Amino acid sequence: MRLNDIPSVASVLNRMESLTQLTKDPKSLVNFPELLEREFRKQNEFPQTNESKKQADDSLRLPFPETYDSFGNTKAVNTIGNQTSGNLLGTIESIAEAQGMDPNLVKAMVKAESGFKPKAVSPKGAMGLMQLMPETAESLGVKDPFDPEENITGGVKFLKGLMKEFKDPEKAIAAYNAGPGAVKRYKGIPPYEETKQYVSKVKRFYKDFSS
Repeated sequence: MRLNDIPSVASVLNRMESLTQLTKDPKSLVNFPELLEREFRKQNEFPQTNESKKQADDSLRLPFPETYDSFGNTKAVNTIGNQTSGNLLGTIESIAEAQGMDPNLVKAMVKAESGFKPKAVSPKGAMGLMQLMPETAESLGVKDPFDPEENITGGVKFLKGLMKEFKDPEKAIAAYNAGPGAVKRYKGIPPYEETKQYVSKVKRFYKDFSS
């Protein structure tokens, strides 16, 4: 050991004085677990209880098309990947806004319907981003269901009509999947497992895009 490695008497006395103060005031000692807990609470200032989470998941609140006057500014680019994040998101947003619809809802519908795949075809024959059936596409004036702009324009027009008809976002979403007749017949979301899962999926995606 070198001479300069030995602490000076003054530094030893200073450390002893600090320790004495700490023992006199135990509250000055840092409790690491408590510190972590305080930090966690600070980051989650308004934690949701299980009941509040359940209530939030039970309903989907959306503005109706005719009264909607503000649109989501958040672009959830990471949720669909880099390849489709540019032009496709821009196309969805511009078409939705032009028709007075919430762009985040349309994004959620597209994700649930096709996973953002313009050439997607279902076993039942539904086509494109918003999975339009041939007769539906024809009635909406969609000539090429695999063209993203045409498909989204037709799908948004169809969804807007359902929103106006049912005045309830969840019923409109269910009608998009199961058909308006089924929703009218059951006076709400039909008891089809596919439709119930579809509505839940769209609600979840909508919250993801809106947050």
